[in-house]
Amino acid sequence: MNLNLILPLLLLSIVSCKDNRNNPKLNPSEVNIFHFNIKELDSTKIRKKNKQLKSVKEIISKYDMNIVSFNEVQYDLPQVPNNNYSTTGTNISKLTHILGLGRLGKTSFQQANTGNNALRRSDGSYEVNPYAKGARSLADLVNFGIFPGQYSTGAAFDYPIISETVFTDIKWTDFNPDQVPSDFTMANGEKLPNNMPLFDKNFTDVVLKINKRDVHLILFHTVPSFHFGNKNSPNYVRNQDQLRFLEWYLTGSTDREVKLEGISPLDKDSYFIAIGDWNVDLKSEDSPGRVNLKRILNKTNPWISPSEFSFTNESSRFSPKPFRLMLDYIVVSKNIEVLEGEIIHPKFKREELECRPADDKRKFRKTKKGMTLVSYLTQDRSEICYVLIDSNYYNFKIASDHYPLRAKLKID
Repeated sequence: MNLNLILPLLLLSIVSCKDNRNNPKLNPSEVNIFHFNIKELDSTKIRKKNKQLKSVKEIISKYDMNIVSFNEVQYDLPQVPNNNYSTTGTNISKLTHILGLGRLGKTSFQQANTGNNALRRSDGSYEVNPYAKGARSLADLVNFGIFPGQYSTGAAFDYPIISETVFTDIKWTDFNPDQVPSDFTMANGEKLPNNMPLFDKNFTDVVLKINKRDVHLILFHTVPSFHFGNKNSPNYVRNQDQLRFLEWYLTGSTDREVKLEGISPLDKDSYFIAIGDWNVDLKSEDSPGRVNLKRILNKTNPWISPSEFSFTNESSRFSPKPFRLMLDYIVVSKNIEVLEGEIIHPKFKREELECRPADDKRKFRKTKKGMTLVSYLTQDRSEICYVLIDSNYYNFKIASDHYPLRAKLKID
């Protein structure tokens, strides 16, 4: 367990308060939050101009924010993925500047467990393409990922940091003694180690000073509640125990007794904002963690009413019937008022044009104002189909397979 980074930042607090007083547009009791799971954003992408970050910037530029949360950002380390990289933990700062968010001058960024056990290739570098031949044989089969720090979680904000606590190495069996990890197998068929961690990524509690209140900003990205072809995967119950920890940490109770030496839940009157991809759809009967997620939503104030839940994840690039799930969430303590909230969806306007044999190499050209021409393969991969989609929708699909969340809160 890493309990660290207790940061007395009185000077930064003074500067921040001065800045707030000089900004007539800023209501000190209102907090604008933006959350985005950006798909597989690694150091290589951050280092060079690319379509994905251009699309993310175009989406984000339309919104004001005091806090921005990101999932799936690589925690940069020296010689990862190769010896051309030398920085440590700067990717969130770099990302905010690329996106025009340099005004959010403070950050929280810690290394996830993801990929810590990954192997290097014969030339000493790490594979960066999870779909490349041989990538799976190099992967971290306990925490997933193909290079260290791959799916880390971070945030940027313009509030003073009071303290920061990071949980990465709580043993799963310490949190839930009834679990026996070796009853499950990794993707290669081998048994999981009984000393494996509860978290495949990291759980971070950053205490911010917001309108004279100490507010816990909880940054958390869980393991997917899905087996990925391994029928004896621990993912379903590991996801549930990760959400059990979140429920216990935020509210002081869950559906089992929790005893962790040196770790206590938040005080019952605490102010908190919890954000992340929690990888459970409430409608999924295969996911036991949905029970804990439902209780979390009942015990807190969600950023939108559950009756408004739709989807935050959309697989497949441009096919007419994408697979959609509700995976990302924001919840706040009962003493924080939710003024506004939404899942930011683009317009899904599309015009199907023509399908051709998949091996047809002829170029297809078609233009229309406000629309972008794209193509997709049919399910049996026998045909390539062309379609015009709303240009804003195109940007969202290039940016990520997740849709962002937005909330406006009031903290008196």
